[in-house]
Amino acid sequence: MRELIVGNWCRSGRGIALTLFAICLGLVSGAGCAAAQRYIPDGPDVPVVTLNEDQSGAVNLPPLPVPPPKGWDEESIWNMQVVGFQDNQGRPSSDDGWIENQNGRYILYMADSPGNALNPLTGKVENNGTSLIDVTDPARPVFIHHIPAPSGGGSTHVAVCGGNTLPHAQKNHWYLLRHDGSTNQEVWDVSDPAKPFRLTVLISGLIANHHDWWECDTGIAYTISQTKTDGWHETGSHQHVYIYDLSNPAKPVFIRQFGLVGQQPAADLASAQSCYSAPGPDCYEGVTNPPGGVHQLYSAGAKINRVYLAYGVDQNGVFQIVDRHKLLIGCTAPTASPHCANNPTQADLLYPQVGYITSNPNQGGHTAAPIFGVPVPAAQQNFLDGKPQKWDLLAVTSEDTTNDCHGQPWKNPVLIDITNDTAPWPIATLAVPQFPGDFCAKGSRFGVHEVNRQIYPPYYGRLLIVAMFNAGLQVWDIRDPYNSRRVAYFIQAPNKDTHLSCGTYQGNPHYCRRATFSDLGEVDDRGYIYNMDRAGSGLTVLQLTGDALKVVNGARRGGR
Repeated sequence: MRELIVGNWCRSGRGIALTLFAICLGLVSGAGCAAAQRYIPDGPDVPVVTLNEDQSGAVNLPPLPVPPPKGWDEESIWNMQVVGFQDNQGRPSSDDGWIENQNGRYILYMADSPGNALNPLTGKVENNGTSLIDVTDPARPVFIHHIPAPSGGGSTHVAVCGGNTLPHAQKNHWYLLRHDGSTNQEVWDVSDPAKPFRLTVLISGLIANHHDWWECDTGIAYTISQTKTDGWHETGSHQHVYIYDLSNPAKPVFIRQFGLVGQQPAADLASAQSCYSAPGPDCYEGVTNPPGGVHQLYSAGAKINRVYLAYGVDQNGVFQIVDRHKLLIGCTAPTASPHCANNPTQADLLYPQVGYITSNPNQGGHTAAPIFGVPVPAAQQNFLDGKPQKWDLLAVTSEDTTNDCHGQPWKNPVLIDITNDTAPWPIATLAVPQFPGDFCAKGSRFGVHEVNRQIYPPYYGRLLIVAMFNAGLQVWDIRDPYNSRRVAYFIQAPNKDTHLSCGTYQGNPHYCRRATFSDLGEVDDRGYIYNMDRAGSGLTVLQLTGDALKVVNGARRGGR
């Protein structure tokens, strides 16, 4: 019996060390343990990305023949197989999920969209919030707890850290950073996932928020927030970044607020001008001020010393790269203004900026996920300082925000070359076409949303897992980023919990179908992929097969 091996390099501080899992005919079994590399956000490293042993195995690979999807109400799957399913109480996911290894017990923290549903564990109808699902046995996920969001706005984004990794936290404890709708940014103790309790509130009185990012090895937390009283602009670019030291989650320490120039309280949006053509105190970067402010942030930690921010959501996007050290110490620098932490000047905001790139106005900035050290196959003959060339990439997305395909541009993930991060440049679009699949007629949204953000070899730098809403999860081989190719997909079938999605189609303004709606495809350190559905259709656990699995076989271990 031939075994197909996927490496499982567990993060130290998350419970267990390196474990190898053999995927064989759909069965997964554990093997031995050894010391683990600590990857972002639990440590300073990223995996070393390798090609095949001869460093040429991914060169000029022809596109694979992609089979057409089945009907809109059927499951379509290619080079993947379903391992398990959990209905998530019929609650729709919302943009975020995190799989945490807690002393060998795998817990999925799944953020929910606004709404409510019956919780059979309590017998009560509860506002959607955060679902805690035990996926230790991926074939039989178990719903173990639901943390409601009293605001009714859902708990749309989450980050989780372990106390053995956080510098000043209680050992053998785990902590959840989330926001309750647009009300609070808060920390929960989730050491016992069946009995979580709120530990502290970072920010109250929110009017806007989005993704959070937490560096577990340093404790620095970046929360995307907006309050009624902070003075940052509430129209146009509003939500921005509040930075805290959460190395002790019970005692948060505020560091500063940060955003794109033009967002700060002193700026006058009515007279804002472009920074590169007329720099001044009221400037912004981009074709116009990005609506919605910063949408997502990704810190590469102290070693790489970069933070990546995406602004604009679905239009007028800006992707910004900043120096992490300067960002954190900027308000204590001799050049800082007296009110830098809460009311920064243009100079305060530009001090940590390394580079940025502006999107076409019809594309926004939803996600910016860096991928470091990709050995581009065609450049392996071209040596730099005696070594084969490796490039750094940024996987970015806009977001499709309507159920109407007509009158809006296609939105697909893009790879940007950030090897010289003072001058980012797009090099590839990973396009999923409307046909075959007839996705515009399927109902719900068609277009890109999110890419996986958790770092584990051997997927890192080899595969990109993209949530494409009603086109499901699409998996791309990015070993040769100039010639990326689709190698797998999963499009879920509707079920009894799937919500009705309505929009305009071919002149009908009330076109409605119960169509599935992949919000995020995230990975764990065992190689499983988790499809989270925004139409209330539940959680599906998947694993790779066929040509998609061949892409990751043979990857070597190591860290940068």
